[in-house]
Amino acid sequence: MISKKTINAIEVCVFLAGRRNVGYVTTTELSPRLDLSISYLENILKLLKDHKIVTSMKGPGGGYMIQGDVSCISMWDIAFVFEQTLDGAHPADAEKPPKLASYELGLEHVIKDTLSKFTLSDFADTSSAVMKSYAQEMGRFHFKPLAAPFMPKAPNSVFQLHMTF
Repeated sequence: MISKKTINAIEVCVFLAGRRNVGYVTTTELSPRLDLSISYLENILKLLKDHKIVTSMKGPGGGYMIQGDVSCISMWDIAFVFEQTLDGAHPADAEKPPKLASYELGLEHVIKDTLSKFTLSDFADTSSAVMKSYAQEMGRFHFKPLAAPFMPKAPNSVFQLHMTF
C-alpha cells in the first residue's frame, strides 16, 4: 500500500522537521542529502504545501519548512496526501463499489493505525550534529571536492632513476 513516493515524502518531512530551528531549506540542499532529483522533490513538496504540511518562502533565504507543530503532524497525515485509500478507490460514477476482501480492509486499518500513532517529533533528530548547515559543510562557494592529486609512479628525473635501483 505504501508507495516509494510516500516513503520519500516522509523522509523529506522528517529532514525538514529536524532542520526546523535552522530555518528554510532549499531543494538544492535537500537533493544531495536525500539522493533525490530537484524536480522530484518539487513535486513532493508542492503536494505537501497544498495540504498545509510544509510552507515555503521565495527569494534569498527562502526554501521549505514544516508548518505547525511537529508533534501534531502524524505519519499518516503525510502518507494520506500520496496514498489512495480503499474506501475512495472506486470511481464516483460506479453503481456499486467493488467488493473488497476483509483482509485488504484490515491491512489498511492496521497501516493507518500504526502510522497515526507516530508523529514527526518521534523521528526528527534535532541534535547539534544534524543542525550543522549545508553551507558550512560545502564551503562558502559550494565547490565540489578536489580530486586527489596525481602522483607519478615513474621516476621524475635522471637522479631519481639512479636512486631507485
